[in-house]
Amino acid sequence: MTGKEKTNVDRRSFIKYAATAGIAAVVAGAAGYFSAPTRTETITRTIPAGEVTRTVTVGGQTVTQTQTVTVITTPTRPPPKPPAGKTEVRIGVLAPLADRQGKVQENAARLAIEEINAKGGILGLPVKLVVADDKLSADTAVSEFRRLVTAEKVDVMIGGYSSGVMTATMEPMAELKTIFLADASSPAHARKVGANYDKYKYWFRITQNNGITFALDGIEQIDYLAANGVKIDKLYVIRDEHIWVDEWEPLFTDLLKRKNIQVVKSVKIPRGYTEYEPLLIEANRLGAQAVFNMLAISGTGDVLAKQWSTLKLPLLLMGHDLAAIDLGFWQSTGGACEYEIFMADGGVVQTAPPTPMCKSFIENYTKKYGYPPEAHQGYGAYDAVYLYKKVVEEAAAAGESNPFDSDTLVKYLERYTLGNAIELTRKVAFYPKGAWGADGTRWDHDLVWGDEYVKNWVAQWQGGKQVVLAPAWLKNADLKLPPWLK
Repeated sequence: MTGKEKTNVDRRSFIKYAATAGIAAVVAGAAGYFSAPTRTETITRTIPAGEVTRTVTVGGQTVTQTQTVTVITTPTRPPPKPPAGKTEVRIGVLAPLADRQGKVQENAARLAIEEINAKGGILGLPVKLVVADDKLSADTAVSEFRRLVTAEKVDVMIGGYSSGVMTATMEPMAELKTIFLADASSPAHARKVGANYDKYKYWFRITQNNGITFALDGIEQIDYLAANGVKIDKLYVIRDEHIWVDEWEPLFTDLLKRKNIQVVKSVKIPRGYTEYEPLLIEANRLGAQAVFNMLAISGTGDVLAKQWSTLKLPLLLMGHDLAAIDLGFWQSTGGACEYEIFMADGGVVQTAPPTPMCKSFIENYTKKYGYPPEAHQGYGAYDAVYLYKKVVEEAAAAGESNPFDSDTLVKYLERYTLGNAIELTRKVAFYPKGAWGADGTRWDHDLVWGDEYVKNWVAQWQGGKQVVLAPAWLKNADLKLPPWLK
């Protein structure tokens, strides 16, 4: 049996395990891989304290008791110190600042840094934020990444958004050996780590899951509907004409076939597309019970929702629409998104924060900026700052000579893996070196997918709010169907 045969989880096994255990099954490629918490040494000293005598009365008689007392003290270790000559910690954010997905990363990182500085910084050092705009340009991102590391001397990079830009930015990351806690969902990024671990090991996807997992999320939407009495055996797919969906569709289609669900038609639409009405009418004519969308690049999910609501055909609107995740989607659709079922990217719906830290982050962000986090990238950026602080302090406590060294920190980041997540705004863990994913490709350093980790929750627009329908431990609402379906 080859190494690949030992470690590869084929799609059938993956889905079978995911259905029974509720998490993505990915195995470590290296034999003997394990994760263990950092060990800290405790020094105990025993100090004799002499004798203590006391007199008590028992049954009317006076009894004198003498007891030898021993005091155990555990001296407090001095806090770990930063390397000599280091006077501050510099955190870089590289993102498209003209877009909400970029600006929210700057805002979230700034908030985290202010909170950390108020409590003494990292290893007693003040933390400074350095920000650059990638302008959604690969060339700009590459040059700005290089400038932040070489001229601004940042210790770690956070950010990204566009998958194409991220692919390009991974090159200076590798050359400059800089930890990159990243956004973007393309499977190509983790594959690069898997293909050349030593070169690309500094990359960790922290904001959202590998785009392939959107196929698993889509199946979970269908399973959820079936469990609630809504049977679907025919789907009409409306999807972006873009590579990110090209990666997703084969696995999704295969999983549908296993459930005897037919895709009556799959339509690719370009950026800015608005003529959804004929597609909705065709979907109904072909006997579909639902329109399943996979939209991000098109940027016109609000138009789809309006035309769907106006036509009131016996069709559910479900799937993934990046616009539907926006809190302003209700206003932009005039409430037409009521009943739309969508995937909550990045594992957070603000009406149902999954962790106490998430709840406080939303509150503090709203207090500081006057509005809640405007995109899910904010949770990733906020978590990235706190995760970086955590691993630096763990490295220092373990006696590492330079706890800011990227090669050193990779080891500590990798400890947060299956079975050992760190609870931040979400429960964050990374697939290990050598991991194979649901599509049979490498998922090294991808964000772990699962109910107890991060995934795109089954969500719905109801009464002007986003609510979570599943999983059960997080749900804050029951399914509501459009009245024209009843």
